[in-house]
Order: sequence, then C-alpha cells, then structure tokens
Amino acid sequence: MGRVLDRPVNVRLEQGQPVGFSWQGVFYQVAKILDCWKDAGCWWEGESTKLFYRVAVSDGGLFELYRDTRKDTWFMYKIYD
Repeated sequence: MGRVLDRPVNVRLEQGQPVGFSWQGVFYQVAKILDCWKDAGCWWEGESTKLFYRVAVSDGGLFELYRDTRKDTWFMYKIYD
C-alpha cells in the first residue's frame, strides 16, 4: 500500500533522469528507477502530460515521483509503506 501525497518536491537530475530528491528535509539518493510511464490525464480539460517514475532509494524506500511536462515541475506522488 502507499500514501498518495501529490506535493511539490525538489529533484536532482542527471541526463533528464531523477537521481535524488529532497523530501521533508531529507535527501534521498535514487538507487534504481523501477518503472517509468506517461499519463496524459484529462487532456480534454487541459491537463498536462505527467511523466511518472517509480524509484527505489538507497535506504530501501519506494516512491513515485512525476514531472508535469507543461510546467516542468516535480511532485512527490506516492510513498509506499
């Protein structure tokens, strides 16, 4: 199970891929990108495409991040328990 948050997050990128992020005052190093997908959302309502990443971090945590492609901003979408 996971908690959906959908909150802004600062992400460090290398070659366009997330390699780390700061969340609640803690920096997490991405150990592995487990999955990546696009979600077009409700395009008929003007929603922008979101590029999702499911990542494992070096301390064993599992998170989902996404980038709003129109605004080029990152969000913490989900934290897995």
